[in-house]
Amino acid sequence: MLYKYTGSNNAEDVLNNLERFINNGTISASKPSSFNDPSEFKVSIKTEGSLDILQKTYETSENPKISFEEWLVVKNKVSQNVARDLRKEAMEILGVVCLSPVANSILMWSHYSESHKGFCIGFDDDFVNSVSDFHRFDAVRYIGAVPIFNHATEDIDALFQKLFFYKDSCWCYENGKRIITKSHGIKTFDKNYIKEVCLGHNVDPLVEKGARQLAAHNPHIQFWKMATIVDGYKLIKTTI
Repeated sequence: MLYKYTGSNNAEDVLNNLERFINNGTISASKPSSFNDPSEFKVSIKTEGSLDILQKTYETSENPKISFEEWLVVKNKVSQNVARDLRKEAMEILGVVCLSPVANSILMWSHYSESHKGFCIGFDDDFVNSVSDFHRFDAVRYIGAVPIFNHATEDIDALFQKLFFYKDSCWCYENGKRIITKSHGIKTFDKNYIKEVCLGHNVDPLVEKGARQLAAHNPHIQFWKMATIVDGYKLIKTTI
């Protein structure tokens, strides 16, 4: 199961969002530049290797207007410029759908569902490939430093992986998985893959009422409300 957390301080917005998932089969692929962590989508590009490897890299460069010896001096500076331009382009064009296999994370509810006032919606894993404009899907790796891409020894697929599927280790609680789409904005998906809806512990009564109505018309979807246990911090699912 893959869960999408969402929320708002406005109860009507929460309910409208829930309805568009269930009734319309649409989901937002966020613009990378809108993410709350300004350190996202960073990669350090270097060009390192033996002289033979560097010679081959130089010879296959798009525009080697300088000699190999001159290029050796500036190669890492050129790589830094490539990284800057690549990040800027990716942040403006592509879309990202953030998911997690965990529905009971206190931090996820707090950070991504407006302090438990929203909901998380659970999809069958096969939902991923039904998202329109789909480009790539993978798990996020959490590390302590910006990933390094070696232009001389790695291919473009490794560069894409390091740009979109690495985050600082402080975010490891997310246990994130990402769908990358070819553009940002509203995407359609096969709504038959929706399996669960979990309302937040602090959800507005308006949202809960609307969810009950949606549950009556969608018996194939299990509707829950999150609750805290009396003598602990754990979140549990309760029926609505």
